[in-house]
Amino acid sequence: MHNHLYLYPNIANVRKGKFTQAQLAEQLGISQQEVSRYETGEVKAPINYIIDLASICKVSVDHILGHNTEASVLSDTEQHVLSLYNALTYENKIKAEERLLTLLETQ
Repeated sequence: MHNHLYLYPNIANVRKGKFTQAQLAEQLGISQQEVSRYETGEVKAPINYIIDLASICKVSVDHILGHNTEASVLSDTEQHVLSLYNALTYENKIKAEERLLTLLETQ
């Protein structure tokens, strides 16, 4: 009996459309059969798999676990802008927000 099937309903859905099981397995350094076992619930997916899957597929761990119904997928450009913003000081974050608001008003 597979009582844990409900724990990770999104594992396969997160992968599909982005990678085949074989492609994902190659990126993770595991076998395609192991990916398949996690997706079918035959084997419980370890937390490091969930974290790596989220990172590779650019979604949150919460999304995979079903805590967030909206996929939070950012494009590469959005991720880059966010990383630049996160590197700013608090004062410069305020300035950046003000500039963005000015740009929105003038477009």
